[in-house]
Amino acid sequence: MKALVYAGDRSVRFHEAEPAEAAAGEVMLDVLQVGICGTDLCAVRDGRPLIAPLTTLGHEFVARRRDGGGLVAVNPLLSCGACRACRRGRTHLCAQRVVIGVHRPGAFAATICVPASRLVPLGDVSLEQAALVDPLATALHAFRQVPPPEGPVAVLGAGSIGLSMLFVLRRSGVRDITVTDLSPRRLDFALAGGADRVGPRAEGTYDVVYDTVGATATRQDAILRCMAGGHAVLVGLHSAELQVPAGPLIAGERTVHGSFGYTDAEFREAAEWARQVPTDWVHTIDFDAAPSAFHSLLAGTADPAHVKVQMRLPA
Repeated sequence: MKALVYAGDRSVRFHEAEPAEAAAGEVMLDVLQVGICGTDLCAVRDGRPLIAPLTTLGHEFVARRRDGGGLVAVNPLLSCGACRACRRGRTHLCAQRVVIGVHRPGAFAATICVPASRLVPLGDVSLEQAALVDPLATALHAFRQVPPPEGPVAVLGAGSIGLSMLFVLRRSGVRDITVTDLSPRRLDFALAGGADRVGPRAEGTYDVVYDTVGATATRQDAILRCMAGGHAVLVGLHSAELQVPAGPLIAGERTVHGSFGYTDAEFREAAEWARQVPTDWVHTIDFDAAPSAFHSLLAGTADPAHVKVQMRLPA
């Protein structure tokens, strides 16, 4: 079975992997469409998260069940169900967390086996929308980290998480939204998605600032651009460091929230919302073009208008 794997040298390549075999409690799926996530890029480029060579990547995907033909989204976060976080309903923070495409074979291949409990049936939704459930759920979880803001709010970054964040904010009734990005084309997508203001950097102060980039500079901006008593929600994982002056954080009683993944309920809710998500910023390629597209993203030479690159697997 041809699979796109981590080559172990900051690159990816096709590899003939063993066909998937379902264990007890698992279901075999035919992968239809899968997205390249920033987590995939960070794992290959920076070693965060650490993955073993020849691991099949890919966790943002839509598939069809072999046993009944139903279309499903797959929650890639597997938990133990017994640790302190799991007992409190925060299974995404499980101490023994396993992520499909990181700790076990992912969806950059024709077939995959996953626990039946991770499947979420889908209704009337396009493949592009269905493969966006993961970033949409990530944005929904970030939104729920703080009390619903009235605005103004800012979203730093107009990548797939940033544009999903904008969708969640608008759908939740939030107004007065600023979106920032260095790419004018991505800012066009943000305007089309309902942003009130766009620009290369946030100006002024905000009730809540969501950093979907995760660079050292954007994390600092997220904290310093929230008003006194405001909230900075850090979602992006790009940089390993957080550097911010302590004075404004303490004297302004600003609150910093980390935001990772999503709960099972949020993933199911995102699957319901996905049919409304615009996909004009999704670029779909054939699976054969995957290595070239992946390396263009790593090198920073990909078209910035291709906010989310998804691969369609052969039928």
